[in-house]
Amino acid sequence: MGVIDSLGALVKAYPQARVVAFADLSSNMILASQGPQLVTQEYLERLCKEARSSFDDPLFSLALEAYGEPRAAIQLGETELKVFLRSEIEPADALCCTCQHGIDLEGFVRKLHETLESISG
Repeated sequence: MGVIDSLGALVKAYPQARVVAFADLSSNMILASQGPQLVTQEYLERLCKEARSSFDDPLFSLALEAYGEPRAAIQLGETELKVFLRSEIEPADALCCTCQHGIDLEGFVRKLHETLESISG
């Protein structure tokens, strides 16, 4: 299954997912995205920058010492939540997602992880 099909399967399995994007954090680029929410390239670029800054946050240095390299970040907003997940195989690869509140977060993150590792592998 290709990247677009993999992202599409995520959106189909989790209708509360508004945007699921595959990013290369080293180049700050979204390489592919899927979802029912129409977004601009500028929106996708901001989403990628938010993922990158989440992983570069100074507080993550504390987590790094305690737990090792951070692989996931979640931002809770008033109208949505954002989930950022980095690959364990290729740390520059990441999935950047916006979702509605009420999504099965545990199941969604598990599926994101499986999808990302299959794309990166």
